Amino acid sequence: MQNVLLEIDHISKSFSQNTVLDQVSMQVRAGEIHALLGENGAGKSTLLNIISGSLAMDQGRLLVNGEEKSILTPLQAKQLGIVKVHQELQIIPELTVAENIFLGNEILHPLTKVVWYKKMYEEADKILAGLNADFNAKAIAKTLSTAQKQLVEIAKALLAKFSVLILDEPTSSLTTKEITKLFSIMNTLKAEGKGIIFVSHRLEEIFEICDRVTVLRDGKAIKVFDAKTVTRAELVQAMTGREFSKMIQNTTAASDRETILSVRGLSSPNGKFSDINFDLHKGEILGFSGLVGSGRTEIMRALYGADPKKSGVITLNGKKITIRSPRDSIRYKIAFIPEDRKSQGMIGILQNMNNIGITSYHQLRTGKLLFDKKIRENAKLYMEKLKVHPNDIHMMTNRLSGGNQQKVVLAKWLSAHADILIMDEPTRGIDVGAKDEIYHLMLEMAERGVSIIMISSELPEVLSLSNRILVVHEGKICAEIMHNEATEEKVLHYAMGGN
Repeated sequence: MQNVLLEIDHISKSFSQNTVLDQVSMQVRAGEIHALLGENGAGKSTLLNIISGSLAMDQGRLLVNGEEKSILTPLQAKQLGIVKVHQELQIIPELTVAENIFLGNEILHPLTKVVWYKKMYEEADKILAGLNADFNAKAIAKTLSTAQKQLVEIAKALLAKFSVLILDEPTSSLTTKEITKLFSIMNTLKAEGKGIIFVSHRLEEIFEICDRVTVLRDGKAIKVFDAKTVTRAELVQAMTGREFSKMIQNTTAASDRETILSVRGLSSPNGKFSDINFDLHKGEILGFSGLVGSGRTEIMRALYGADPKKSGVITLNGKKITIRSPRDSIRYKIAFIPEDRKSQGMIGILQNMNNIGITSYHQLRTGKLLFDKKIRENAKLYMEKLKVHPNDIHMMTNRLSGGNQQKVVLAKWLSAHADILIMDEPTRGIDVGAKDEIYHLMLEMAERGVSIIMISSELPEVLSLSNRILVVHEGKICAEIMHNEATEEKVLHYAMGGN
């Protein structure tokens, strides 16, 4: 029997009248990777925040190496050997990679007692080399991609002397190659006797890397499974309380419908993409696929007006239009759900009702006046439709779980009645139950005539939902694949530069 490094004993937590955790128990053993699964709002983030010292529990005990401990701050958690890599990146953009890694643990020169940058860069580069990072310790953090910043977060954790490592959605922004590297590091740590709590909504990762799985549902620990013997259907049923169903398929034909949007010769001033040409049909889901860094997101940000473009002609319903800013796009009923919902898709300190209504105030006002009653009614309608949990229009959006924040961002554009919806990684960080709801909603919108451009790194998602798939490689559209001809092998072939 492996030593128990961390024991969670009947922990409960409530916010106002909302019980988030109800008598949850769990053990993390030495030399195991323990998955924590559950739908958004199940209580995973709250439990991890209690373990890592960001939140106080209302009831229960935490035992570290068999001894009961009070963890009141993240610093105390680190001193007890518990380190968390957050889902939302904790990077200071203006600092170098080394300064971020050693923040609070700077190396001082033995003689001058000032920060010994030379030594810090050397030590940081050693850690990065172990991660096979393609950047060095002197790089400024704001110049890194999301995936590279994730590796910096992991490097920060590796610097600490920990016994329990919490990885909250660490793979959400990583490429397949980078995920393989991460899993190799996790297996090395496991062999060294570390305990790892791993959170991921990608069930295939759970089967590949984990030893045991604890499932939370509605704040309760439902069951502990052996990851090597449990089935996908059993996990989904435990998480959702309903039977497992296969991913829905888009079986409609949209290519013969009228063209609602045409893009010709779209290019960026920095060379990220060039000569982009495509059409979008009414009621179509057009998938954009490609490797991370291929230019998919940059194309859509320029189209939407969030980034500058060097050239390009955009035609909407047969008429040439000019889009210089997101304000122009909104006027033309073109909406954009960004990949980074926290910094680009919402204002975290606003209440849910205002985040949802912010794009449609002009529709909700009476004359020149805007009344809270209409904003509240509008928010209630879409929060119920999207099953946002907790269903509280007055709660600040940054207090919701990641998946429920994504639902609020989506509700914002549903409220605006957009004709064209650009969705960049629409289900990133969303559990399997909520994904199914988003997929059905996308198909319902398409049936009503809404045209959707979907960027996704999840190939099953692209293959199932898209009427057509455009594959992007190094800033150019290199292939167009129809739904009935698309396979994972074919999409990956083109995404990696194949002819």
